[in-house]
Amino acid sequence: MQSRRKTELAKVEEGTSTELRKLLVARVAPLVKHIRNFARREESGRPNNADRAFGNIVLEPQPGGRVSGTLLSFVAVVLIPLAAILYYFTFVASDQYIAEARFAVRSLAEGVKSDDAEGSVLTMNAAGQDTYIVTSFIQSPELLRRIGLTVDYRAIFDREGVDFLSRFRISEPQEEFLAYWQRHVFTYIDGPSGIVTLRVQTFRPDDSKLLAEAIVRESEALINELNKRAQEDLIKSIRVEVERTAINYSETLNALREFQAKAGLVNPGMQAQSTSQLLTQLLGQKLEVESRMFVLSQSESQTSPAYENLARMQKSLNEQVAGLRASLTGEESGAVTSAILGYSKLETSRLIAEKLYETSRKSYDSAITASLRKALYLMVFVAPSMPEESLYPRRLSTPLIAGLGLLMFWATMVLVWASIEDHRL
Repeated sequence: MQSRRKTELAKVEEGTSTELRKLLVARVAPLVKHIRNFARREESGRPNNADRAFGNIVLEPQPGGRVSGTLLSFVAVVLIPLAAILYYFTFVASDQYIAEARFAVRSLAEGVKSDDAEGSVLTMNAAGQDTYIVTSFIQSPELLRRIGLTVDYRAIFDREGVDFLSRFRISEPQEEFLAYWQRHVFTYIDGPSGIVTLRVQTFRPDDSKLLAEAIVRESEALINELNKRAQEDLIKSIRVEVERTAINYSETLNALREFQAKAGLVNPGMQAQSTSQLLTQLLGQKLEVESRMFVLSQSESQTSPAYENLARMQKSLNEQVAGLRASLTGEESGAVTSAILGYSKLETSRLIAEKLYETSRKSYDSAITASLRKALYLMVFVAPSMPEESLYPRRLSTPLIAGLGLLMFWATMVLVWASIEDHRL
């Protein structure tokens, strides 16, 4: 007996994968034959020799008329669960309808080219990343919170007539519903194209369409929020600079106006230049009058009417010239010079503030343009529609797969038990 056990152990340890496959076939084939013979025996009411052995497992009726454990295990592990599954999918399981939508997240910057480095940065596309943001948002509690403001989504999955295994009770916590939601709302991203496929599965066609439309609507709202936030972040610092330079420019203008009102001069420099030009004209007129007076003094008496008129004109010109010279070189010249210096400083400050304001304004406009070029939008090209027939549950394929799984599980357990029994010998 010990030598036999050692031999069997050696065979098991040295067995190859091919031998294991042969062993599996050798075990399963009698099993199938046994099931067929068992059915024939039940029909004829007579025992069959195939009932007496399955490999090394004894299938003969036990003393006292008891049925073998292998048959009981087959009924308990395979037949009863399979019958329950068939009954559920045939008579109990509720129809489920799927509404589908397809959309893509696109940027206006796509396909835009720029030769300079700055333009390349501004036209950078981030739509692929935002696509994953949208799909993650669809599976998040935040979406449920937003949808809950307009749609009673919990009641949709707790409709009257929905089977007890598929429905979700309203009294359950939100965390449990989120896991349930993720089993009924699916998103898939096509890698090369970035197209998002949304599928919503509920127990009524109109509910599926309603939820799909609400999800698409909230996804569009999220994209708009992302655009607004990105635009604000991009132009926030530039807007502050524009406001600062605008205030500075306004202050310099006010200071210049106050100076002009106080000095009584619009532009002291231009005023002095005008005075100099007028003085030059008066000096020329004075020289002309004196020349005419000299000519008359040589030919006529100085008491002649013509000479006296020229004399009065000369006197008037002398007074005007003296007044203008006094304003330029006398006591008033210091005030004029001071006014010119003060005006020049204020005018220089005004020009600098104006240039700074123009530069910051151009930067602000460029930032606005860049933010518009980087703006994202959700393009829906397959809108949610009303499903016409239920695609789930799979009333034939699901029980078939479950039955095969149960059979394989049971056969594996039988083989394991047979191996244990062989090692006991």
